Amino acid sequence: MRSIVGERMNLKSQIRRRGRLRAGRVRVMLGLGLALPVLAARGGDPIPPAGLEAALKNARPGEEIVVANGAYPDSKLEIEGHGSEEAPITVRAETPGGVVFTGESFLELKGEHVTLDGFLFEKGHSPRKAVIALEGDRCRLMNTAIDSFNPPDPEKDDKWVTLKGTRHTVENCTFFNKTSASVTLAVWRESDAADHHVIARNHFHTRPRGAKSNGYETVRIGTSDHSASASHTTLRDNLFEACDGEMEAVSVKAGQNTISGNTFDHCAGTLTLRHGDGTHVVGNLFAGRRKKETGGIRIYGKEHRVSGNAIIGTTGRAGGAIALMAGNPDPEPNEFHRPEKILIEKNLIVANEGPAFLFDALYGDDGRTELAREVLVSVNAVSGDDLKNLFAGLDRPGLDVKLDRNQIFQGNQIPKDITATIAPPLTKNDVGAPWFRERLPER
Repeated sequence: MRSIVGERMNLKSQIRRRGRLRAGRVRVMLGLGLALPVLAARGGDPIPPAGLEAALKNARPGEEIVVANGAYPDSKLEIEGHGSEEAPITVRAETPGGVVFTGESFLELKGEHVTLDGFLFEKGHSPRKAVIALEGDRCRLMNTAIDSFNPPDPEKDDKWVTLKGTRHTVENCTFFNKTSASVTLAVWRESDAADHHVIARNHFHTRPRGAKSNGYETVRIGTSDHSASASHTTLRDNLFEACDGEMEAVSVKAGQNTISGNTFDHCAGTLTLRHGDGTHVVGNLFAGRRKKETGGIRIYGKEHRVSGNAIIGTTGRAGGAIALMAGNPDPEPNEFHRPEKILIEKNLIVANEGPAFLFDALYGDDGRTELAREVLVSVNAVSGDDLKNLFAGLDRPGLDVKLDRNQIFQGNQIPKDITATIAPPLTKNDVGAPWFRERLPER
């Protein structure tokens, strides 16, 4: 009778032989372009995208799935995974930027606690309404680039990244040269529940002027459908460069968000608080560089705080560097809500064309006759050549604005103790996918 030890050794030998046979079978299937069995991923070897659905479905929390380097045309990926907060699942390229999706490709991820890392989309377009769609809860897109991934029809509704669900993160990604219609990155809100998304340290580079006046935003948070509720989305430390798609480079259509530390570098557009209340706009830099139609901040809605921003060298896209917009009487959710209970403090507004502040922007257009009220403009540093027009619209009857301790300087000469409080502009070396930086054009 054979010993138990001998039986175990024989069993191990059989397992090794079967493993070699399966590995050989995997290589044959790769050559035939067939889908791979789950064991290809669980063994730790890089797999092609065709094996992702099965591999991720069977992955346990904490596992890493590596996608083999290569160019993969027409990859239509609908995948789902379930990690945990302590042990997320990671799906990454073999080397950053080494996995390239071309042709008619898209990636839709559902589940929770799954990270996508290091992918590139180029030389193609998505046949769906998004290139990358995150759904579920607490998923992460990082170190990824989308480069000129535009449909043949420039008017096709074509978003590059969409977020549904809660607590997703998009960080250190690069989005270059979106020329088609619709938003580059959209936060979709399907209810009044808070989103808690984080969009951080990304590089949004080159968004040419759209064929129409609306629908070409670079980032949009929400829509008018759920704009009365709080999103709690954070947009921070991103670089927007030459984002010229439309008036609203960033369009906020939900409440209680934080927009902080971003640089808008020669963008022919504005940051617009379009719908929703209670958003904080803090520590952003708008560097117009005298480019035509560059702008600063437009404000609708209630209880916003605009603090510590610098707006320099813009050319009056909104009529003023900071524009308080007139609203409709008794507005519907998708109409224009006048600014109320707004705090604008400690901003630096220098060397811009036109007013530093416009307090009655678009008054009379589309029935907009309701002016801002309960607005405090305090401790801002403002300069320009036309001093009497730096604060425009103050004589409009019905306006309720208080000016408090603002400093006005002639001819753009600002003391160093004031300018020293402004952080330097972000550059491509601070944001985006590091492996993609050398491919970007020099400004």
